[in-house]
Amino acid sequence: MAVEEVELRPTIDRAWLESAAARDPIEHAYALWDLLHHPDRIRIVSAVVDGEPLGYLLLWLGHPAAPVVHWIGTDPRLGELAGRLPPRPLVAIVPEEFAYRVSEARGPVRSFPLLSMIAAESAPQARGETAIRRLRRDDRADLSRWASRQTDSVVAEYATFDPEAELAWGAFEDGRIVGVARAAVRLPHVWILGGVYVEPAARGEGWGRALVETALTAAIATGASLALYVREDRTPARSLYASLGFRTVGRRLWMDAGSGLTP
Repeated sequence: MAVEEVELRPTIDRAWLESAAARDPIEHAYALWDLLHHPDRIRIVSAVVDGEPLGYLLLWLGHPAAPVVHWIGTDPRLGELAGRLPPRPLVAIVPEEFAYRVSEARGPVRSFPLLSMIAAESAPQARGETAIRRLRRDDRADLSRWASRQTDSVVAEYATFDPEAELAWGAFEDGRIVGVARAAVRLPHVWILGGVYVEPAARGEGWGRALVETALTAAIATGASLALYVREDRTPARSLYASLGFRTVGRRLWMDAGSGLTP
């Protein structure tokens, strides 16, 4: 029997991508969004057999520390993509089936299981007024200074974030930023919530819940579901999301190959 040759291409079939996203909107949300809004910050390598795409690598080049690669697809033939990973340091977010290929190609690595979760299609009940609002361009300097004081890599991209160009919310205490969250992806059927972070001194006061509730209400108002990724071992965060109607729909591995970045 002839072995099917896997062709690696520096592009992706948009019609195939849109069809795949209709079946699994969370899996392909970043690719669709970034092709539309950040084409200068990404690279794509797709694996094709007989003209039919099997899956792809989406390389996000906008993180200040290292490339972040999303490995999409579980067909066994996609192992060929390992050779197209960027050199160390990098982060690869991959199906568990291909963890060994990433380790072989770019190891040693540190791995953190991630769960993908999506919210029920109903807005949370209002809990009274909270000091949560959309960040504006005139918040940019304060946001950058706030991000530079934090030690968690989750907030690294907020140092250069443009609130006017993207959608993010801030939690304010006495006029000072204490937490943030952003809609990293806003597609008609699904939003991806990212960068949810409350500074340590302000935790336990409900800021995280208020930020997520605000994002969930905003997504539902447009007719979209809200999805997110969370580390499997972050029990308090998972409990918070579950209490707001999120359910787990997938599991992947965050593999840090020398970047020092953690989810």
